[in-house]
Amino acid sequence: MSLLPISIEEARQYYKNFQQFDIIFISGDPYYDHPLNGTALLARLLDKKGYAVGIVAQPQSDDDFKRLGAPKYLFCISSGLLDSMLANYTPMLKKRENVYVPERAVIKYTQTIKRLFKDSITVIGGIEATIRRFTHFDYVENKLRKGILNDSKADFLLFGNAERSLLNLLNQLRLNQGKSVEELKRIKAVTAIDGISLRLRKEDLPINVRHLPSFEECVADKKQFNLSTRIQYLLPNDAFIEQAGLGFILHNRPSHPLIDAEMDFVYSLSFTRQLHPESIDFFETNKMVEHLQYSVILGRGCWGGCNFCIIPLVQGKNIAKRSKEAIIKEIEQLTKEGMKKVNDLTIPTLNMYGSFCSLYNVPEEIYSPILEKKITVYNKKQYCNQQCVGCKYRQLSDDLIPLLEEVEKLQIELELRSAIRHDIILSQKKLFMKIMLFTKRLKIAPEHIQDSVLKNMNKANKKAFELFLKEFEQINKDQKTNKKLVPYIIAGHPGCTIEDMQLLKEYCDKNKIFVELTQVFTPTPGTMSTAMYYTAENPITHEKVYVPRTFREKKDQKNVLFVSCNRQDKIKEERQEDDENG
Repeated sequence: MSLLPISIEEARQYYKNFQQFDIIFISGDPYYDHPLNGTALLARLLDKKGYAVGIVAQPQSDDDFKRLGAPKYLFCISSGLLDSMLANYTPMLKKRENVYVPERAVIKYTQTIKRLFKDSITVIGGIEATIRRFTHFDYVENKLRKGILNDSKADFLLFGNAERSLLNLLNQLRLNQGKSVEELKRIKAVTAIDGISLRLRKEDLPINVRHLPSFEECVADKKQFNLSTRIQYLLPNDAFIEQAGLGFILHNRPSHPLIDAEMDFVYSLSFTRQLHPESIDFFETNKMVEHLQYSVILGRGCWGGCNFCIIPLVQGKNIAKRSKEAIIKEIEQLTKEGMKKVNDLTIPTLNMYGSFCSLYNVPEEIYSPILEKKITVYNKKQYCNQQCVGCKYRQLSDDLIPLLEEVEKLQIELELRSAIRHDIILSQKKLFMKIMLFTKRLKIAPEHIQDSVLKNMNKANKKAFELFLKEFEQINKDQKTNKKLVPYIIAGHPGCTIEDMQLLKEYCDKNKIFVELTQVFTPTPGTMSTAMYYTAENPITHEKVYVPRTFREKKDQKNVLFVSCNRQDKIKEERQEDDENG
């Protein structure tokens, strides 16, 4: 098995009678041929479906963009695994060094393609396109920006999990070859694709689709921006129309989560699990991805509801999982290929594997272009407040236990590195004990300990964390181990003060909790926490929220966890002087 082609010469070797690429992927990331890489995953899927696929990774010049020529159907454009502004700037807005993805990569890549290949169709997707598809707050510019389709002028945007939507769009392009983009946008089978956003003329807009506050209304009134955020949060499965200027963008409902059989198909595709040797800074990058080589994917999605997290926007709140049989089969195959250790069983939250919401109980039959047959998916008609943790309709699962037992039978080393949700695991004590057998250091994300801060983060309260600590200590004792916790902490989140951080420091010292992973809150487009940062108000409760805005205060909040009490007093004095001096 070889890597997918990144040049015409490689394509002639890879594809029989090669004439032209059908689809060309443009990505700000290096080409890492691994199922954890979204570009590689989609490229392998399209390759499996008979399309000729090429990849332009980390383009730096016009020559890079022109290397593969024009595709028969479309360019798929992504910034990569990170929003390009987050990749280029620290939380203190210091420019990072040795970053090869440009600022506003999706916009710049699309504009370059439009300039060099005027007649080609452009489709943007991935994290940057997904979290910036509506009017959003941009931390670097410190203002609201229009949805990214407006600025990029791409033809289509595929948001979230794009496997079905991309294949459905390609099917329509094949059926309607030769038609212009504007003609395609008047075809119902195109405008009805789940997970697609596109600009439409006012007269072509569908009726009975909710209109969000316009870009101009959000700029004029922060309450309108909070209203838009609240609507999107409470109605995550709905379609929306958003206006900016004289233009309108239709955002269809997200794609349904892939069913088990689709997940099994996608993740059973062949990957070399290697970084392309022509990647920029190959040796340094390879060191970073080596520990991912033998990670095996369990699933995607998270319903934890953390206000600062983009996972629900990108992967959805409902869990899409692979079957136990498919996972074991992959591990057996990797073992035959020389794998000595499974680096991780990867999913955003380990103890959510197999869980589901029982409110999704209305069946619908749709066509799966992945399996090439009809499948049944489920919709939720009953309204809910989207508070999933502790909800009686959220059904927890211990499906991970029999999977881990099957891995044990293979007599291969396994280390679990994915994080757990500490409040949920309290209702899964048997699973908790099992996970502890396969982890060296347990990753959790309490983020804070003050209930006032946790409320604005939409995280579990202090009491839940304390109950977790007791259970963790007891399991350590029962298993005769001394495993450590790796807690993630956020400083400077809306609602958090320097005093809150000092109380957190005292709590960690008292309970001998060692904190090494602390980050300063970075306003990320599309999240509830970012709306709070911009408006100083909680979009759900309408309560006013204190917002630490100066770099000085953000640094001080983070430093509290790592300095002595004497140094804290000094920081306080310096901060008072800064305030007095303006």
